[in-house]
Amino acid sequence: MTTRSVVQRQLWLMHNGSSHAAATGMSRAQAYDAARKEFYAIRHADEVARRVAREEALSTGAQFGMSALQVGMQLEAAEFERWRGWARQQVTLQEQARTAAYSGGTAVQGEGEEGLSGRAASGMEAVLDELKASVKGGRKGTEVRGGAVVHP
Repeated sequence: MTTRSVVQRQLWLMHNGSSHAAATGMSRAQAYDAARKEFYAIRHADEVARRVAREEALSTGAQFGMSALQVGMQLEAAEFERWRGWARQQVTLQEQARTAAYSGGTAVQGEGEEGLSGRAASGMEAVLDELKASVKGGRKGTEVRGGAVVHP
């Protein structure tokens, strides 16, 4: 019995009545309540039959694989561990970049990165010198610090 069947049963009870109701039928709420209770009773009987069949099969030596829920949980755990490794790698790269920024270093090496070569670092210095000259409103003799970092 499905939800659609419950609605159909409700309509039938409303128009035809039942052995428990008067010949004129039931109200909408009464019919729904009766159909819902019938549905729950049928679903409970099906579940009990399914459990008994499984227990009988297990007692005679049947072996069942993982359920769909167990397979899903296993896949989710594997994906979580993959993501966790990636997140640890990202944290390590950020810590290296932060350490290099405070120590004056320019090379941060990580997976797939080679860091800044000497030529790229000198190119970065040239760009920074150009930007310092173009900053307006600074006091004379004051070095411009802070602001956005220029990426090569």
